[in-house]
Amino acid sequence: MLKFAFRHMAVRRGRLIMTALSVIVTACVGLLAYNISTQVSEGIVRSAGNFDLIIGPAGSATQLAMNTLFFTDKPLGTIPYSIVKELEASGKANAVVPFSMGDSYNDAPVVGAAPELLDGRALSEGRMFAESGEAVVGYDVARQYDLSAGDALVTSHGLTGDGSDHADSPLTVVGVLGRTNTSFDRAVFTTCETIWDLHGHDGDHDHEAETVCAVLVRTKSFADYTALTAAYSSNSDYLAINPNTVLREVLENVDMSRQIVYILCAVILAMNAFAIALLAMLSAYDSRDEIAMLRLIGVSMGKIGLLYLIENALTGLAALAIALAAAHGGLALIRDFVAGMGVVLDAAHVYPMEGLLLAAVFVISLLPTMVMTLGMARRDGARR
Repeated sequence: MLKFAFRHMAVRRGRLIMTALSVIVTACVGLLAYNISTQVSEGIVRSAGNFDLIIGPAGSATQLAMNTLFFTDKPLGTIPYSIVKELEASGKANAVVPFSMGDSYNDAPVVGAAPELLDGRALSEGRMFAESGEAVVGYDVARQYDLSAGDALVTSHGLTGDGSDHADSPLTVVGVLGRTNTSFDRAVFTTCETIWDLHGHDGDHDHEAETVCAVLVRTKSFADYTALTAAYSSNSDYLAINPNTVLREVLENVDMSRQIVYILCAVILAMNAFAIALLAMLSAYDSRDEIAMLRLIGVSMGKIGLLYLIENALTGLAALAIALAAAHGGLALIRDFVAGMGVVLDAAHVYPMEGLLLAAVFVISLLPTMVMTLGMARRDGARR
């Protein structure tokens, strides 16, 4: 039966290709929607976990969170570095991390901060930056530009990579981050002193004239968090946010977009099921002479129906394999494009739920043929 099915598939390959394309489109849309939204959600959670308070200039809470945690968008402005000293002296924080951004290395943002910004992220080689002029590069930056510990890199003014470069003050790579599948993979990290030196602020960096774009804080307790938030929120020049609260709103938008895409997938799948049913009926109609001949030699209607079921099952399995490869190939193609928005996608990451999605598409795409097969078997039984 299987051998005959392959021969029969060759004869009606045009319709089988149309069926396969329907399955491929449906499965691809579902896989991409689930994989991208899940990776974005996980990336947001990983990035927001280390700090519970961010203080920056007055403005958009979402922009402040995205800038300091995902290194996207422009900074809201600057605040005095003296705030860092105030927070350190308050006794309410376990970590106070100044944050500066305004330069780039090609298309990678250069982030000035304290080493605590990279807490929980392992180095694949080298050591953490400590002095002005030292840098740790993200995994993707090192791979894309073939960088390793000991190399020099020349940064540019501005975030687009096409500003005036700092050729007279190259940074020395002292370490490379291990892969995190977050925006940290696509950034260069150095000290705030490095940023100041690159812009001509040589000298004692503890004086009041220095500024930073924001300060990330890990407070000691909820009471300390509440007190610091109230203290800086009362000043109209500053914005104090909880990154988890802000990013939860972003996640809600991601979830809403995912639900819309899933509804779209369901509509496409229903239309495809109808199209597959129509193709199956047309195939059976066109094959009526062939079916009559098979009946003459004693082949039951049940077995004839099983032939169509095997054909569509083989077509569906091949289509799903192509869909899985195409979906993850699509992730690889859009990876660099979406990286500029702070989204880092791992094209090789396959979730167990993707297997369930493929199984659901397979069963639904096969239902019309299963119904037709059962109908054939019943008619054959009734005739007997």
